[in-house]
Amino acid sequence: MNFNRKFVLSVIIIGAVLAAPFFTGRIVINISPSVPLGFWWISDDKFTYGDVVQLPLEAFKFTEWVPDVYRRKDKLSRDIPFLKRVAGLPGDLIELSSEGYEIAAGKILNHSAVLSMDNIGNKLETYPLPIRLASDEVWLTSDVARGFDSRYLGPARIDMCRKAVLIFTSDLVFENKEQEMKTSQ
Repeated sequence: MNFNRKFVLSVIIIGAVLAAPFFTGRIVINISPSVPLGFWWISDDKFTYGDVVQLPLEAFKFTEWVPDVYRRKDKLSRDIPFLKRVAGLPGDLIELSSEGYEIAAGKILNHSAVLSMDNIGNKLETYPLPIRLASDEVWLTSDVARGFDSRYLGPARIDMCRKAVLIFTSDLVFENKEQEMKTSQ
């Protein structure tokens, strides 16, 4: 085999190895501000408070009312999964504070005030609180106030959630640059 054929074959093999995680669903690209934008590795590891998980819309308990705009599909008509942050685990009490913020496991959640409408004018239903999470349920939240999460969709089935680990985000690059600038002054 001559050099050109070996080179082309090597490029094809390396490309296939690098692309495989995308096609197997182990690496996903998040373009929603609910959690940091970027590349995430989907893992079968256990998760806990503060971790990010990937799940389908069907994992949530209260989805009958959800408008089609939130039933996201890719070009092959497959459901696009959500990435959300774990705020409550089985046995936790989820309730509302007197100011209208959610409380999970005794902690007030950031960005958790319930909104009546989304940013395009759709009415948002809310899941009735207080509740105590069952042994197969988790409570999920977003990093932004307008996130579409358990406030509106209820608890999610724990067996349909998979841990997501951030691989790369431009936020990290910009944060590191800002930190470098601050320390060099």
